[in-house]
Amino acid sequence: MATGVETTIDVKLFVDKERNRVLFAESGKEFVDVLFGFITLPLGTVVRLLGGQSQVGCLDELYRSVEGLSPDLFRTEACKAMLLRPINAAAKQCCQLKVRVDDTKHREVYVCGDTSCSVTAFSSVPGVVCRCGKVMAKLAGERPMNGRNAAAAGAPEDGVFVKGGMKFIVTDDLKVAPASTSLMLTLLDEFQVPDPSSLEQRILQFSSDKIIDLLRRSLTSQNPLTGHHLDVAVAPDDSVVDMLPDYLHPEQDNEAEHSLVNATLRVLQTKNNSKVLYAEVGGDFVDLLFGLLTVPLGSIAKNYGKSASKGCLENLYTSIAGSAEGCLRPECQNLLLSPMLAPFFGYGASKML
Repeated sequence: MATGVETTIDVKLFVDKERNRVLFAESGKEFVDVLFGFITLPLGTVVRLLGGQSQVGCLDELYRSVEGLSPDLFRTEACKAMLLRPINAAAKQCCQLKVRVDDTKHREVYVCGDTSCSVTAFSSVPGVVCRCGKVMAKLAGERPMNGRNAAAAGAPEDGVFVKGGMKFIVTDDLKVAPASTSLMLTLLDEFQVPDPSSLEQRILQFSSDKIIDLLRRSLTSQNPLTGHHLDVAVAPDDSVVDMLPDYLHPEQDNEAEHSLVNATLRVLQTKNNSKVLYAEVGGDFVDLLFGLLTVPLGSIAKNYGKSASKGCLENLYTSIAGSAEGCLRPECQNLLLSPMLAPFFGYGASKML
């Protein structure tokens, strides 16, 4: 019988009362699984979950552009739906998290509304046009999750992404490592805490809303745990547009990269400072921009590192093959290091990345 009580995850915070900040947290596998789940989220899902206030560059404006455009301007209505609610390629894993933040119904299956249609096909997105010409908008049920569940796939106590039977340390800037006495002593020395007894231990219960707030802060702050626990207001976006460093646009060497088609833009800019006012573009460039919404957050961290955002997402990503190496289930290591796009979502920007 359902109790109506929201599922939460308990996390122990170690708080420096004198400096009024969280130094680090100690948690089990459930909290770390949720954090690593951030990496698999498509950018469009991140913007939607954060109510169009992600403050990641101008992704919020891009998402609002898709929302505001008429469905007639897309190849099909389903194309617009795919951009506003992109499917997570790691949906099977993320659906098993103790606390879920993504409410996308990844398992729903839609079929042709014409009962006389002889085409055997289904879609994960409503509004796709069937080969018979009718719209696939009839909900036919839910797909079973292929493969064994998290517990059956490894040891019974294993988590979704990480191995079980372990405690983890998560620093204020979201570096993840297995808990140990030596690590805690190192952190105390790093933070110049002479007396460990001066730290206050507090238990924080993370619900889905609090996890979403932590996601927001991980994109905008270097101290998301402190900001969340002390309810510090999220700073407004004060980012500026600069030239990308050379290493972000290296010389293309392989044939696959040379096969990409360049997009042509006609820009209107001011004479005095060459500021671009707007650009006239073709559908190829719009496809490129809108395709960004389907790219997983981890792909941005992988390709652009610290330039991905002004937050600390890169620390979480580098922990996978760094401080947390050996803690992840082997089959999940590459899934997080090179997050994939869901089937049929690979277009435009995804090819560039």
